[in-house]
Amino acid sequence: EEAKAHIHFIEKFIKPKDSIFYAGILATYGMMYGVMGKYDSSIFYLTKTIELNERIHNDIELPGNYTNIAIGYMQLANYPMALQYQQKGLALAQKNGNKAQVARTMLNMAITYQNIGDTLKAIDMYENSIQQAKETNSKIVELYGYSNLATLYVGNKEWGKAYELAMKSVDLAATSGDIGIQAAGLAKAGLSLANQRKFTEAAELSKQSITLAESSRQPMNIAQANNAMATVLFLQQKYKEAIPYFEKNLEILQKASVFEQSFEEANKFLSTCYEKTGNYKRALESYRIGVSISDSMRSIQNIRKATEVSMNYEFQKKQEIQEAEQKLQKEIAQSRQLALLAGLGVLLVLAVTAFIGYKNKQKANVLLKEQKDEVENTLGKLKSTQAQLIQSEKMASLGELTAGIAHEIQNPLNFVNNFSEVSNDLIKELKEEKVKVNRDEKLEDELIADISSNLEKINHHGKRADAIVKGMLQHSRTSSGKKEPTDINGLCDEYVRLAYHGLRAKDKSFTSKFETNLDATLPKVNIVAQDMGRVILNLINNAFYTVNEKYKVESQKTESFEPTVIISTKMTDGKIEIRVADNGNGIPDAIKEKIFQPFFTTKPTGQGTGLGLSLAYDIVTKGHSGSIKVETKDGIGTEFYVVLPV
Repeated sequence: EEAKAHIHFIEKFIKPKDSIFYAGILATYGMMYGVMGKYDSSIFYLTKTIELNERIHNDIELPGNYTNIAIGYMQLANYPMALQYQQKGLALAQKNGNKAQVARTMLNMAITYQNIGDTLKAIDMYENSIQQAKETNSKIVELYGYSNLATLYVGNKEWGKAYELAMKSVDLAATSGDIGIQAAGLAKAGLSLANQRKFTEAAELSKQSITLAESSRQPMNIAQANNAMATVLFLQQKYKEAIPYFEKNLEILQKASVFEQSFEEANKFLSTCYEKTGNYKRALESYRIGVSISDSMRSIQNIRKATEVSMNYEFQKKQEIQEAEQKLQKEIAQSRQLALLAGLGVLLVLAVTAFIGYKNKQKANVLLKEQKDEVENTLGKLKSTQAQLIQSEKMASLGELTAGIAHEIQNPLNFVNNFSEVSNDLIKELKEEKVKVNRDEKLEDELIADISSNLEKINHHGKRADAIVKGMLQHSRTSSGKKEPTDINGLCDEYVRLAYHGLRAKDKSFTSKFETNLDATLPKVNIVAQDMGRVILNLINNAFYTVNEKYKVESQKTESFEPTVIISTKMTDGKIEIRVADNGNGIPDAIKEKIFQPFFTTKPTGQGTGLGLSLAYDIVTKGHSGSIKVETKDGIGTEFYVVLPV
């Protein structure tokens, strides 16, 4: 919204809008927001810049625009989009003959491939980038190429190559006066030598790295230098000497919120150091942190692998379709050639007629294919837009749930904290009893029983918190469409409470009474719980909204008004009925027939998408073969009821 406001302001003063000057202003804003770390705003401006520069064919600035927007997508971990723009930038830079731009773009593409785990493509891009940089005397690109490539080989544990490239980056950094990169290169070189058992040289390089890193005042370089020295000492089994270097490294990484593989390995090495020096408590703490980071890294790697598999699958599928179409076209062409030859042998006139028919048919096929492609493209865009709208509505409802979930989860967490503190005191008391000469075994048994009871309670409330979090995650995920036996009463009770607490947290002035009249004899029913939960949540949120709006007006008058929402369930004629009633303003007859239409809303701009009831209608009628109806009286209230077959 801030970016859109800036655009509106700029357009008042810059004319014409299709100008290189205007594109330059947009690009400047994009780079400024990128430096500030506001990557969404940066992408917004750069997208506008690219659209304008493409329209006016400003091929000189476009490669830089593509590179900058790709950096924004890289920071947001949207690597497919980053690669798409980088490839466009590379193609245009090569067309323009701008080798310096080619070198910079290849360097960024190498980093992207490295981030998604495609090591071979990353190495190829780094080497090509370095070669292009040498040809154009682009020392900075060459320097970062060697530095990043050394990091890649360290990750692959190819210590000889890592050392060679790290020292090249050190020499270049010394020439250009970049002591930060020089320190990082020395750290990587020292680490490589240590893993080759060349400890004396490794220690000397690591000391130099620490000195330069501290001079640069760059925290990440200081962390890297200390980690290198710690590893050198660790590999020599000098555990006590290694501890302060590992601790300093981890302290800096933690402050910078950098929790990657190096953080995991440092914690595990530090845990071993503590263990070897007899500090078992600290050893256990460090080990747990390392395991936690390892699990997180494994999840990230799985996501990357899934992304790569998906991209490869899409490419392979497109290639197979293309090959099949080529084969079909080849077979058709061969058949037509045979038919043409046969016709020529019978009669020249028929041959001419067949040839004319063939040409007309070919034109018709081309036209038909173009129309078919256009229809398929339009259909794809419509499906994509529909999916985005549904996801937006779902995430909007999730946002309204968040505060309620926080309130619901706080109670079990309070129980967990309280019972754990009590258990800790009981354990201390038990330890004190055990060292006494005259031990009271009965008291010890009672203490053990109390501790066991507390642990059961902690486990119970922990599972409750886990269930709440899983419910939130399930609501946010794309529905699998699988129907499962579900407790309708539990679903209604959970969402009415989450919706109420969410609105209370969002608006402190919000007040409403809510009641639940749930039929305890209802059987479980086969539904898609995520989808039906979304229906119930939408109806409850609408009910709370309308009674709150009425209360704001009525509270100004003398008569009292108590906002009330009632959710009830019952079995009627072999079907389950869910009713959500409120005593709000009701729905006027003039708009009653429109409420289930997409994008229709009575809420102020920005407060409603107009998709809630439309999606609810589709979920109930199309997804569950049920029905959803409304009864309302203007000024008195509204009641929605959902009927589902058992």
